[in-house]
Amino acid sequence: METLSELNFDTLAEIINVSTRRAAQGLSDAIGKSIQPPVAKIELIKLNDVSISSLQLESKKLGIVTLEFVGKLSAEVMLLFAEENVLHIVQRMMGAEIEIEIVREFENEAMCELGNIMINACLASITDMLKISMESTLPHYAIKSDDEIVEYIRTVPNKEFVLASHIDFSIEGLPMKGKLFFLMNSIK
Repeated sequence: METLSELNFDTLAEIINVSTRRAAQGLSDAIGKSIQPPVAKIELIKLNDVSISSLQLESKKLGIVTLEFVGKLSAEVMLLFAEENVLHIVQRMMGAEIEIEIVREFENEAMCELGNIMINACLASITDMLKISMESTLPHYAIKSDDEIVEYIRTVPNKEFVLASHIDFSIEGLPMKGKLFFLMNSIK
């Protein structure tokens, strides 16, 4: 893996922070509620060093939306929320008065749409800043355990590191933590 100089990492971290704010705005638009500007902590983790603690996975089960992007910068992007927060997010997307049983019926579709909105907002910001183009796959949603996520990340072919963005934000006073993981090759 090419090593990133401190300046390159700081630049990349700033691009991710800007794109994370754009992704949070996408979430805000999707649920029709204001969100405090997110605070993101950015880390670069080698695939060999990926673990539950290095990824800061605080829940045993997580809702995960994945999309793959190809172009000058190729990455698989993962958006993660604790499983217990997923239904609250979907319920806010549908309207807070909707019963949770009905929300469960739309969980997969709603999370794919939310992931598509947030990840594409994030990637649009990155491509605008870097003046590159990328194409993406359709989003995929699943509930996975923390162990399954770590195992998956460690075995993804042709990727060398994870750029992890740990996002803390609040929706109407409900604190939420989300994560954006960029599984990437060396930066060209």
